[in-house]
Amino acid sequence: MTTGSHTTRFGKYELQQRLGAGGMAVVHRARFTLAPGVSRSVVIKRVRDPYAQDPAFVKMFLNEARISMGLSHGNIVQVFDFGEVEGEFFLAMEWVDGQPLSHVLKRSKLKGLAHLPAPLAVGLVLEVCKGLHHAHTRRDEEGRPLGLVHRDVSPDNVLVSYEGEVKLSDFGIAKAQLSDRPETEAGVVRGKYIYLSPEQTRAEVLDARSDVYTTGVVLFELLTGRRPVEGDAHAVMERIAKGMLTPAHQYVPELDASLVALVSRALALRRDDRFTSAEDFQRALAEWLAYRAPLFPATTLRHLMGWLFEEELKLAGHEPRIPASFLRQVAIWTGEDGPGGLGEPATASSVYRALDSAYPEERATDVPLEAGAGGREPLPMWIWGALVAVVVGLFVWRAVVPEVLAPTLRKLPVVTNPPGAEVRWDGAPVGTTPALLEVDPGDATHQLELRFVGYKPWSTTVSESAVPERVQVALERLVPETPKSAPAQGQQEDSRSPTGARANKPAAPTPRGMKGFVYYWKDRRPEASASYLVGVDHLRGGNVMQAQSEFRRCLEVDAASVLCHLELGRMGARQGKAREAREHYQRYLDLEPQGDDAAEARKYLSGGRKGR
Repeated sequence: MTTGSHTTRFGKYELQQRLGAGGMAVVHRARFTLAPGVSRSVVIKRVRDPYAQDPAFVKMFLNEARISMGLSHGNIVQVFDFGEVEGEFFLAMEWVDGQPLSHVLKRSKLKGLAHLPAPLAVGLVLEVCKGLHHAHTRRDEEGRPLGLVHRDVSPDNVLVSYEGEVKLSDFGIAKAQLSDRPETEAGVVRGKYIYLSPEQTRAEVLDARSDVYTTGVVLFELLTGRRPVEGDAHAVMERIAKGMLTPAHQYVPELDASLVALVSRALALRRDDRFTSAEDFQRALAEWLAYRAPLFPATTLRHLMGWLFEEELKLAGHEPRIPASFLRQVAIWTGEDGPGGLGEPATASSVYRALDSAYPEERATDVPLEAGAGGREPLPMWIWGALVAVVVGLFVWRAVVPEVLAPTLRKLPVVTNPPGAEVRWDGAPVGTTPALLEVDPGDATHQLELRFVGYKPWSTTVSESAVPERVQVALERLVPETPKSAPAQGQQEDSRSPTGARANKPAAPTPRGMKGFVYYWKDRRPEASASYLVGVDHLRGGNVMQAQSEFRRCLEVDAASVLCHLELGRMGARQGKAREAREHYQRYLDLEPQGDDAAEARKYLSGGRKGR
């Protein structure tokens, strides 16, 4: 294969330049002529031997190629052709005029950026999550989920264009690469073990949460310039499998704690503890950006690419236009202009404010400053000076004096692991973690509570006179214990109804007969039991709508929860919602035909319509 200006014919494509080669494929830049004088640049990926000689692999490769062609999203490299040329299989993909993220990281370090500013890293990974969610939720023509998993989210497979676009590549081909082959086979994963999820190291069946984990590894690397696990392949895979990761703040102590919590959740060892989907991860990152860096310019990634690859762009005849404000910000990031945090909110805002002076030519007018409108004589300089003094005085008064006169509010960051816990201040909900509370100065005390479905509630007292620097809590998972012996039926008789009035009621209704309440939940998901308990608590407090919401959430987690179906049947009966009552009572009977409350359900369904 020749390089430079020479080309080689490959079917209907002209191979122009070899871009690289991996264990499975060789990649070329090519040109496809649509019509005389009309052509487009594409990327051709040719399958290498011995894979091209393996019928099972070829079959899987072609199947995955068809699936990849069905992915159409702005954050995924488009695959628009595949086939065979003289016995050699290939993919034809969209040409992205830019660089792999791995090259961006290397060039950043060469130019003095040890790691990317946090808002820039978060915004970049947010775009990756968009592409992942599109692929994860794709369905076939009959509406069945395809169950796509990328399996190889890494900086090599994230492309960043010179215009600041972010695109995920190698969807589908990575799945073919790892299917029916041991992951340790030479030339298959080749160095990618660093980005494997724990379930990949154990060769388990993968789902979308595996991609969430590997995307979290990419974010970790962008934020710190390091990886959560480093070393030889055996040691790295063993540490990944056991969840023995280096915390991000160990590499970058000044990293925002709420962002560290998001990264930690994405990198949770257990899949159930991670974000449930790439969309959930994207939403959390978007909320962090909106809260911690609301003024960070969306054009920063484009300017960064122009700054990092300025020479390459000049050689290609596309000299980048880099604003002076961005260069001033780079000086702060690299430490050339005094100390500065990489991506802290104040820094992010300063970038935005500096944009006002970045493009002075865009504010220029055709009228010289010396001349008045309509050619009139300019105002005397002393008048201009007086006007400027008045404007500056008003600005100082409005911006400075109120700050001086106003009482100083103390900031209290509240962080939980996992994030997303409800924050209550003196009993009133004030948001979810990570949160930043403002505490008035004084001598009063306040009650801070943290609640998260599936975890034990947590609370503490905060004094206005001694506000802590931070509240950081690792919530304890709510896992019911098996009782030594099932309670006697007579002991449970008066406590099974969540609407009863006995003062000595247990914390939740207890079904009679075969199972005690705790025993019932033993083998079920703790999140469902927690929702049930919260729902019962709401019922006792008269909060019917909140209780109904919790019981429904319980069924979202565990659709076979007889207790939640029973309570929703009773609520439907009390509210006159016959259809809803019948649906849940019937489901209760389907699951527990001999249950303690089966008679109640049958009576309602037979026409007695009596629900407790």
